[in-house]
Amino acid sequence: MKETSVVAELGDDWCDVTADRAEDCDLDHLALAAELSTEVHPAHPFFGTALEVIAHRLTNDDVLCRHRATPSRYSILHLTWSHREEIGGCPTIDADGEWRHITAYENAVDAALRESAPNGAALSGEGRKPEQGPTGQPRAEAPRRPS
Repeated sequence: MKETSVVAELGDDWCDVTADRAEDCDLDHLALAAELSTEVHPAHPFFGTALEVIAHRLTNDDVLCRHRATPSRYSILHLTWSHREEIGGCPTIDADGEWRHITAYENAVDAALRESAPNGAALSGEGRKPEQGPTGQPRAEAPRRPS
């Protein structure tokens, strides 16, 4: 199922892994689902839940998932990229619910970041950290295509 139309609502901070834009991304999208599957442990609320990664945030290790058994349910989880089963509350569930809950969460985060900017200064990367790769290191600048 293509999620391009809904993911686009989240802005440029997200890469839709189902869209043509994903070609411009330097992250291995198959690795996202594999890492999510590895990190979710038996005590995690989503253990045994069929999740489909539909997007990832460019500025940190968040993934947006659709629940296969309940297609109207979405979740944003924050991966650790430990390449092992996690313990405790990791990977964290940052947002969970219907699409309106996801967009409300994103809007609230963006509003909080705008309020925290000194003297109304614009925040780089739409208020988020510089783009990072799956190990938390700065993401390599993607080669620019000729216009």
